[in-house]
Amino acid sequence: MKNKVWVYFSTSGTSLVCVVLGCISGILAARLLKVEGRGELAAIAYFPGLIAAFFPLALPQALTFFVTKEPHRKEEIAAAGFRISLLLGIVGAVAIAFLSRYTLTAENRYLAKSIAIVCLMAPAMVINPHLYAIHRGVHRFSLVNGLLIFLAAGYILLLGVLWLTNTASAFSVAVSMQCLQITVAIISARCIGSCLFKTRVEWSTYKLCLLQGLKFWLPALALTLFVISDRAILIRTTTLKQMGYYAAAFAVGFPFSLVSEGFAQIGFVEISGAHNGQIASDLLARRFQMVQVVVLCAVLAGLPLIHPAIRYGFGKEFIAAVPVAYFVVIAMALRGLSWTLECGLRAKNLIRPGIAANLMSFGFLVFFAALLVPSGNAKGFGIALLLAQSSGLAVMVVAAKRSLRIPFSQLYGIRPAIAAALSRNLVSLIKSRETNAHSYNTATSQL
Repeated sequence: MKNKVWVYFSTSGTSLVCVVLGCISGILAARLLKVEGRGELAAIAYFPGLIAAFFPLALPQALTFFVTKEPHRKEEIAAAGFRISLLLGIVGAVAIAFLSRYTLTAENRYLAKSIAIVCLMAPAMVINPHLYAIHRGVHRFSLVNGLLIFLAAGYILLLGVLWLTNTASAFSVAVSMQCLQITVAIISARCIGSCLFKTRVEWSTYKLCLLQGLKFWLPALALTLFVISDRAILIRTTTLKQMGYYAAAFAVGFPFSLVSEGFAQIGFVEISGAHNGQIASDLLARRFQMVQVVVLCAVLAGLPLIHPAIRYGFGKEFIAAVPVAYFVVIAMALRGLSWTLECGLRAKNLIRPGIAANLMSFGFLVFFAALLVPSGNAKGFGIALLLAQSSGLAVMVVAAKRSLRIPFSQLYGIRPAIAAALSRNLVSLIKSRETNAHSYNTATSQL
């Protein structure tokens, strides 16, 4: 991989930009919809999220895995993955649109029609991760970063249009989100080219991709159960107002899970492309060490900003979300660490640690939520989420230690040497950019 340092920093920078844009869009949505309207949006958006969570079958990582290991077959693998994702997206959209009405309570059943319409628009939420995976497999990280920024910025723009036209509602916002996903899918597919439609694919390639996707799907399924259970528990146990508070806290906290996204996605490509097992293990440990420093810095910088962000951003009516957000922010940061470590293990074809850790997190979340949500509502659920995520990360670290047969010291990264390594990489990156800029200016002046 060329310009590895730049790829890591640019992807991490993209995550930071998406964090900022996500906070802005969360604030705008809360301002436009108020507490109950934000709760309605959380309920409507939950079901397309189910489609995106369950129906890719972890095939995106399988595509990255094979494109990285077998670049001479990249067009055939890309075509197979795209066609499978299209089928899975349509099946998932129809299935969730039909089944969603049976999961609603008497209080929110009036949303059934809106949910069904939004779900039928959601196949792109399955297709896009597959297209991103293909681009990452051939090292088009800048393109993926650009699409992610376009998606985050476009959401803000559409919220502004809805506000100016006085058409903002939970339903119109949800529909706008799906229109953006469809637009990004079209752009991404065009960048790959006609091979997605014209390349002849052997049945054995479809089978190979599906089997590897199903293998990766086992830990992904456990993670999905854990990740999506928050809204499911809240839908069944609390009011739309409490869901609105949690949605505001989640909007502030979720970006902290994206801080480690670059280390997870790029690390997966690096580790799966390593031909030596020991080198792959060393890479995994090193990336996990580095991401701990990055996440710690992000949390320390972000915690003092939670109260003013909710108080002056979301508005006074969301002030009850502040204590919830403190727990959610830390839980999301830990989730990012778990995801980074799990991606590295998957790249080495190790799936059992992820299954064990995510099932443990899911079980603890259900247990602690049953104890804390009835009395604490959204705040109780925030505490339950933090306890569950902490337990899952601990299991993941222990399982990784046993699978890789390395001491804990190689997985622990909060120490000066790792921070110094990150600083050196940043300095070398800045110097290389300055050198390139100077060379460009010299060449331009000579012309």
